[in-house]
Amino acid sequence: MSLGTAVGYYAYTYYQQKKEKQQAISVNATQTPKQPQGATTPKQTTTPVQTQPVPQTVVENQKPPKPPVDLKKLEKPGIYIDLGTFIVNLADKDVQRYLKVSIVISVLNQKVQQQVQQFLPAIKDAIIDLISSKYYRDIRTPEGRERLKIEILKRINAILPDGGVMAVYFTTFIVQTM
Repeated sequence: MSLGTAVGYYAYTYYQQKKEKQQAISVNATQTPKQPQGATTPKQTTTPVQTQPVPQTVVENQKPPKPPVDLKKLEKPGIYIDLGTFIVNLADKDVQRYLKVSIVISVLNQKVQQQVQQFLPAIKDAIIDLISSKYYRDIRTPEGRERLKIEILKRINAILPDGGVMAVYFTTFIVQTM
């Protein structure tokens, strides 16, 4: 479930519960208490007796039934494009290292897919330039690899006229020391 869908669902259930509580309160305010069977009605005196509405017990932890959700309509998978394998020397001066990385990107629609094919040489050049500027210490941790993915994503979206790249995936990631 996407974040937008989850927020929408919880907002919907919150307002539904709030509406049900308000309806329960208004129903209780208009009802008069019922006489038990076999009881006689007392004679009315000159001063009318004020009756208080009986509060209704509302179960707070009970969740309303979820509306049916069509998962196919919620999230359509993106289009995946394999950019190939890159073997690039890293910027380390003390030791010669290279990175072998296979990259797949996810794009928004077919229009973006066509733009990626059109600008593929520029995209590959930008990726090679970016990776060759990195040191081993920059990419050795999971956080460093995530930063690299974000930088690649930004570079590709800067090249494409409409952007539209949603994610970058590494299907191979090997650092070799010579």
